[in-house]
Amino acid sequence: MGEKPKKKEEFELTELFLIKAGKTDWSRTFIGSIKRETSDEGEPVVRMNVIVEEGMIVGMARNQDELGANLDDVCLMKLDFGLHSKDGPKSTIFDSDFYHN
Repeated sequence: MGEKPKKKEEFELTELFLIKAGKTDWSRTFIGSIKRETSDEGEPVVRMNVIVEEGMIVGMARNQDELGANLDDVCLMKLDFGLHSKDGPKSTIFDSDFYHN
């Protein structure tokens, strides 16, 4: 007799991640979801997306600390410096605009 097929999990765990506007501004925080993967080269990769105001920030890094620091900075640029507040180079995919930065 062969082995029983593996039963697919009935639920999927999602890890949540907090980003803030800059290094010390805890008054403006946002929660996103995080996924841990392995690259084609076998290296660990951390991916995350978070909605900040009307836009989504997507990031990827080698570890959670690097990802958090980068996303804190991007959040600050979005809120205080108008990142993507003006039209610039963009691609439209399935009726959604994606800005190149």
